[in-house]
Amino acid sequence: MVTRGTSSFGSGIQRIVVRLSTETVPQAICRLPRRQFLVHGIVAAGLMMTPSVDAWAQTVETRHWQGATALSRQAEHVIASTITEWRSLWGRVGAPAPDVFEPGRTHAVGIFLGRRASEGYAVNFLSASRRRDRIVVVFEERMPADLMTAQRSSQPPAPPRPVASNPGAFGGPGAGFAPPNATASLAPPPPPAPAARPVGQPTSPWAIILIHRADLPVSVEQRLFR
Repeated sequence: MVTRGTSSFGSGIQRIVVRLSTETVPQAICRLPRRQFLVHGIVAAGLMMTPSVDAWAQTVETRHWQGATALSRQAEHVIASTITEWRSLWGRVGAPAPDVFEPGRTHAVGIFLGRRASEGYAVNFLSASRRRDRIVVVFEERMPADLMTAQRSSQPPAPPRPVASNPGAFGGPGAGFAPPNATASLAPPPPPAPAARPVGQPTSPWAIILIHRADLPVSVEQRLFR
């Protein structure tokens, strides 16, 4: 049974007390203003829901080399995690491996575009960053300037035009021919083809990226040209 009353505690001071069974508990409750409580709750929820920038994309220290004439003519991405794989990576390039690889502390990625018909192609290394539980290497392929301009200005081909508008059945008397006394409508001639660019020596662009971390798996992404 709960009873409530007023008790005196010396010097004429009276305080409200709540009696629970045989114990006396002072009724002293600290109340937080409602508006302040709501503000603190919203801030705490925001901190819990906001992802850490480092957890999403954290830049990783790297060093890279690139060139245009690898011995390997096959398009591939190769990961090296041992000194033997590091030397094999440079064997695809046809050059001695630099003495900078540290097993257990570094990873390496080799990007080979394969054979290209002429000069002007290259591997453009963009970034290496940590994303969640892995390291992602991003690159794009650079092309000759005239080819990049042609890709931007290219339009989808027009739909094919019908051979004839005569409703006769295929193979009938008027199939493929205009009706008598009809005026012929000829399509405009196609625009002249652009002058062919001079073809140089074939190339095989490559890039090798040394990553100064070895505690996470590595994946490679290519950014497509837009």
